[in-house]
Amino acid sequence: MAEMHGRDLTRRHAALALLVALPLSFFFASSGEGVRAVSAGGIGMAFSVSGATLFSILSSEEVDQRLVLGGYRPIELLVGRLVFLGPLGLLLAGVFTAVMVPISSPPRPWVVLLGVAVVALQSVPFGLAVGSVVPRELEGTLVLIGVVGMQLATDPSSGIAKALPFYGARRILGTGVEGAGPILWPFGLTAAYALALLLIARVFVDRRVNVAHHERLIDVGPLGHS
Repeated sequence: MAEMHGRDLTRRHAALALLVALPLSFFFASSGEGVRAVSAGGIGMAFSVSGATLFSILSSEEVDQRLVLGGYRPIELLVGRLVFLGPLGLLLAGVFTAVMVPISSPPRPWVVLLGVAVVALQSVPFGLAVGSVVPRELEGTLVLIGVVGMQLATDPSSGIAKALPFYGARRILGTGVEGAGPILWPFGLTAAYALALLLIARVFVDRRVNVAHHERLIDVGPLGHS
Protein backbone atom coordinates (compact mmCIF):
# COMPACT_ATOMS: atom_id res chain seq x y z
CA MET A 1 0.00 0.00 0.00
CA ALA A 2 2.77 2.45 0.96
CA GLU A 3 4.71 1.56 -2.20
CA MET A 4 1.67 2.24 -4.38
CA HIS A 5 1.12 5.66 -2.81
CA GLY A 6 4.81 6.45 -3.21
CA ARG A 7 4.82 5.59 -6.92
CA ASP A 8 1.73 7.70 -7.53
CA LEU A 9 3.14 10.71 -5.70
CA THR A 10 6.62 10.65 -7.21
CA ARG A 11 5.13 11.05 -10.70
CA ARG A 12 4.33 14.67 -9.81
CA HIS A 13 7.88 15.93 -10.31
CA ALA A 14 7.09 19.59 -10.95
CA ALA A 15 4.57 19.87 -8.12
CA LEU A 16 6.93 18.27 -5.61
CA ALA A 17 9.79 20.52 -6.70
CA LEU A 18 7.63 23.61 -6.19
CA LEU A 19 6.43 22.37 -2.81
CA VAL A 20 10.03 22.01 -1.63
CA ALA A 21 11.16 25.30 -3.17
CA LEU A 22 8.38 27.33 -1.53
CA PRO A 23 9.45 26.99 2.14
CA LEU A 24 13.09 27.35 1.18
CA SER A 25 12.18 30.66 -0.44
CA PHE A 26 10.54 31.70 2.86
CA PHE A 27 13.79 30.97 4.66
CA PHE A 28 16.07 32.78 2.22
CA ALA A 29 13.69 35.75 2.02
CA SER A 30 13.87 36.04 5.83
CA SER A 31 17.58 35.33 6.12
CA GLY A 32 18.27 38.99 6.94
CA GLU A 33 16.37 38.51 10.21
CA GLY A 34 18.95 36.03 11.52
CA VAL A 35 17.74 33.03 13.48
CA ARG A 36 14.10 34.07 13.06
CA ALA A 37 14.36 32.88 9.48
CA VAL A 38 14.59 29.33 10.85
CA SER A 39 11.02 29.56 12.16
CA ALA A 40 9.80 30.84 8.80
CA GLY A 41 11.52 28.06 6.90
CA GLY A 42 10.61 25.37 9.43
CA ILE A 43 6.91 26.18 9.60
CA GLY A 44 6.87 26.85 5.86
CA MET A 45 7.98 23.26 5.33
CA ALA A 46 4.43 22.28 6.32
CA PHE A 47 3.48 23.31 2.77
CA SER A 48 5.79 20.61 1.37
CA VAL A 49 4.64 17.64 3.42
CA SER A 50 0.96 18.51 3.84
CA GLY A 51 0.77 19.45 0.15
CA ALA A 52 2.26 16.11 -0.88
CA THR A 53 -0.19 14.36 1.45
CA LEU A 54 -3.12 16.30 0.01
CA PHE A 55 -2.18 15.44 -3.57
CA SER A 56 -1.73 11.80 -2.59
CA ILE A 57 -5.20 11.44 -1.11
CA LEU A 58 -7.17 13.54 -3.61
CA SER A 59 -5.57 12.21 -6.79
CA SER A 60 -6.32 8.57 -6.02
CA GLU A 61 -10.01 8.54 -5.12
CA GLU A 62 -10.94 6.10 -7.90
CA VAL A 63 -8.00 3.84 -7.03
CA ASP A 64 -8.98 3.89 -3.36
CA GLN A 65 -12.54 2.89 -4.21
CA ARG A 66 -11.26 -0.05 -6.27
CA LEU A 67 -9.03 -1.08 -3.37
CA VAL A 68 -11.99 -0.98 -1.00
CA LEU A 69 -13.94 -3.16 -3.45
CA GLY A 70 -10.95 -5.50 -3.48
CA GLY A 71 -11.10 -5.96 0.28
CA TYR A 72 -8.96 -3.18 1.75
CA ARG A 73 -10.38 -1.19 4.63
CA PRO A 74 -10.31 2.64 4.61
CA ILE A 75 -8.07 2.69 7.68
CA GLU A 76 -5.51 0.60 5.78
CA LEU A 77 -5.42 3.28 3.10
CA LEU A 78 -4.59 5.88 5.77
CA VAL A 79 -1.93 3.68 7.35
CA GLY A 80 -0.33 3.08 3.95
CA ARG A 81 0.00 6.81 3.40
CA LEU A 82 1.39 7.33 6.90
CA VAL A 83 4.02 4.63 6.35
CA PHE A 84 5.26 6.36 3.18
CA LEU A 85 4.75 10.05 3.98
CA GLY A 86 6.10 9.96 7.56
CA PRO A 87 9.65 8.89 6.55
CA LEU A 88 9.48 11.21 3.53
CA GLY A 89 8.67 14.13 5.83
CA LEU A 90 11.56 13.25 8.15
CA LEU A 91 13.91 13.09 5.17
CA LEU A 92 12.81 16.57 4.08
CA ALA A 93 13.20 17.78 7.67
CA GLY A 94 16.83 16.62 7.65
CA VAL A 95 17.49 18.37 4.34
CA PHE A 96 15.86 21.62 5.49
CA THR A 97 17.79 21.61 8.75
CA ALA A 98 21.06 20.93 6.95
CA VAL A 99 20.41 24.02 4.82
CA MET A 100 19.19 26.37 7.56
CA VAL A 101 21.48 25.63 10.49
CA PRO A 102 24.85 26.50 8.84
CA ILE A 103 23.41 29.76 7.52
CA SER A 104 21.54 30.94 10.64
CA SER A 105 23.74 29.31 13.34
CA PRO A 106 21.02 28.88 16.00
CA PRO A 107 22.26 28.27 19.58
CA ARG A 108 20.54 24.88 19.86
CA PRO A 109 20.66 23.22 16.42
CA TRP A 110 19.46 19.83 17.68
CA VAL A 111 16.27 21.47 18.98
CA VAL A 112 15.83 23.10 15.57
CA LEU A 113 16.09 19.65 13.99
CA LEU A 114 13.49 18.35 16.44
CA GLY A 115 11.17 21.26 15.67
CA VAL A 116 11.43 20.81 11.92
CA ALA A 117 10.85 17.05 12.32
CA VAL A 118 7.74 17.77 14.41
CA VAL A 119 6.47 20.10 11.67
CA ALA A 120 6.99 17.33 9.11
CA LEU A 121 5.24 14.67 11.16
CA GLN A 122 2.35 16.98 12.04
CA SER A 123 1.92 17.88 8.38
CA VAL A 124 0.97 14.32 7.45
CA PRO A 125 -2.20 14.02 9.61
CA PHE A 126 -3.01 17.64 8.75
CA GLY A 127 -2.87 16.87 5.03
CA LEU A 128 -4.83 13.64 5.54
CA ALA A 129 -7.58 15.48 7.42
CA VAL A 130 -7.83 18.24 4.81
CA GLY A 131 -7.77 15.77 1.94
CA SER A 132 -10.46 13.63 3.55
CA VAL A 133 -12.79 16.57 4.25
CA VAL A 134 -12.23 18.77 1.17
CA PRO A 135 -13.24 17.13 -2.13
CA ARG A 136 -10.97 19.02 -4.59
CA GLU A 137 -7.30 19.95 -4.83
CA LEU A 138 -7.89 23.68 -5.33
CA GLU A 139 -10.01 24.05 -2.20
CA GLY A 140 -7.63 21.83 -0.25
CA THR A 141 -4.61 23.88 -1.35
CA LEU A 142 -6.37 27.08 -0.27
CA VAL A 143 -6.99 25.55 3.16
CA LEU A 144 -3.29 24.68 3.48
CA ILE A 145 -2.27 28.19 2.43
CA GLY A 146 -4.71 29.73 4.89
CA VAL A 147 -3.72 27.64 7.92
CA VAL A 148 0.05 27.63 7.39
CA GLY A 149 0.00 31.28 6.32
CA MET A 150 -1.81 32.30 9.51
CA GLN A 151 0.63 30.24 11.57
CA LEU A 152 3.49 32.17 9.98
CA ALA A 153 1.87 35.60 10.13
CA THR A 154 0.32 35.64 13.61
CA ASP A 155 2.17 36.46 16.81
CA PRO A 156 3.04 33.24 18.71
CA SER A 157 1.35 34.58 21.85
CA SER A 158 -1.98 35.32 20.12
CA GLY A 159 -5.03 33.16 20.62
CA ILE A 160 -5.30 32.37 16.92
CA ALA A 161 -1.73 31.07 16.79
CA LYS A 162 -2.37 28.78 19.77
CA ALA A 163 -5.43 27.28 18.08
CA LEU A 164 -3.55 26.31 14.89
CA PRO A 165 -2.01 22.85 14.42
CA PHE A 166 1.64 23.95 14.20
CA TYR A 167 1.74 26.06 17.35
CA GLY A 168 3.62 23.42 19.35
CA ALA A 169 6.18 22.94 16.60
CA ARG A 170 6.62 26.71 16.38
CA ARG A 171 7.37 26.87 20.10
CA ILE A 172 9.97 24.12 19.76
CA LEU A 173 11.60 26.00 16.88
CA GLY A 174 11.55 29.15 19.01
CA THR A 175 13.38 27.26 21.75
CA GLY A 176 16.01 26.21 19.24
CA VAL A 177 16.63 29.69 17.85
CA GLU A 178 16.40 31.54 21.17
CA GLY A 179 18.48 29.09 23.20
CA ALA A 180 15.88 28.60 25.95
CA GLY A 181 12.25 27.63 26.21
CA PRO A 182 9.85 24.68 26.51
CA ILE A 183 10.12 21.45 24.57
CA LEU A 184 8.09 18.79 26.37
CA TRP A 185 4.64 20.38 26.55
CA PRO A 186 4.73 21.73 22.95
CA PHE A 187 5.63 18.21 21.82
CA GLY A 188 2.71 16.75 23.79
CA LEU A 189 0.35 19.40 22.43
CA THR A 190 1.41 18.58 18.88
CA ALA A 191 0.89 14.86 19.47
CA ALA A 192 -2.63 15.48 20.80
CA TYR A 193 -3.44 17.69 17.82
CA ALA A 194 -2.09 15.04 15.43
CA LEU A 195 -4.28 12.39 17.05
CA ALA A 196 -7.35 14.62 16.64
CA LEU A 197 -6.51 15.22 12.97
CA LEU A 198 -6.09 11.49 12.36
CA LEU A 199 -9.49 10.84 13.94
CA ILE A 200 -11.04 13.44 11.61
CA ALA A 201 -9.35 11.80 8.63
CA ARG A 202 -10.55 8.37 9.78
CA VAL A 203 -14.17 9.54 10.00
CA PHE A 204 -14.27 11.32 6.64
CA VAL A 205 -12.24 8.84 4.61
CA ASP A 206 -15.12 6.36 4.90
CA ARG A 207 -17.39 8.85 3.13
CA ARG A 208 -14.78 9.68 0.51
CA VAL A 209 -14.21 6.07 -0.58
CA ASN A 210 -17.72 4.88 0.15
CA VAL A 211 -18.88 2.33 -2.42
CA ALA A 212 -22.56 1.59 -2.69
CA HIS A 213 -23.38 -2.09 -2.35
CA HIS A 214 -26.64 -3.27 -3.89
CA GLU A 215 -28.55 -6.41 -3.03
CA ARG A 216 -28.38 -9.10 -5.63
CA LEU A 217 -31.51 -9.29 -7.78
CA ILE A 218 -33.10 -12.69 -8.16
CA ASP A 219 -34.61 -13.56 -11.52
CA VAL A 220 -38.15 -14.75 -10.92
CA GLY A 221 -39.72 -16.88 -13.64
CA PRO A 222 -43.34 -16.76 -14.85
CA LEU A 223 -44.38 -19.39 -12.30
CA GLY A 224 -42.76 -17.57 -9.41
CA HIS A 225 -39.72 -19.90 -9.27
CA SER A 226 -36.21 -18.47 -9.27
